[in-house]
Amino acid sequence: SGQLFQGYGTHFVDLWVGYPEPQRQTLIVDTGSSITAFPCDPCPDCGQDYHTDQDYKDEESTTFHLEPCDSCELGRCKHVDEFKYCAVSMAYAEGSAWFAYEATDLAYFGGHHSAPERKDRRLQRNRNLRHLASASD
Repeated sequence: SGQLFQGYGTHFVDLWVGYPEPQRQTLIVDTGSSITAFPCDPCPDCGQDYHTDQDYKDEESTTFHLEPCDSCELGRCKHVDEFKYCAVSMAYAEGSAWFAYEATDLAYFGGHHSAPERKDRRLQRNRNLRHLASASD
C-alpha cells in the first residue's frame, strides 16, 4: 500500500521505478482516466517546471524493457525511421496532452517520500509493472 498525498486541487502517490536504484515518480491520482504516464529523459517538452521529480532515466535501470510492437496493450505500433514502439497518448478537456510509449520495469507504490526502501525487499515482492514513460511525439 502507498501513502496518498493531498496537493492543490489534486491527490498524488509515489511510484518507485527501476532497479538497482529505484527512481521516484510522483503520479497524480486521476479518477477520470484509465492510464497515466511520467516524464522520461530526454523529453524537452514535458513540462519540467511542473513536475515534482526528475525525468525517469531508463538507462539507469537494469530491468527496464521497451515493449515491442507485437506486445502493445494500451496503444498502437508506431514507426519512426527504424524505431518501432507502442505509442499511447491522452488529451484532456482543458487542452493539455501527453504522448508516451509502453514499457515494463520493476516498481512499487509507497515507501518513504524522500528515499527508496532498500531495493531487494520491496521489489522482489512486486512483479514487473507495465508503465508509460512520456516522450515527445
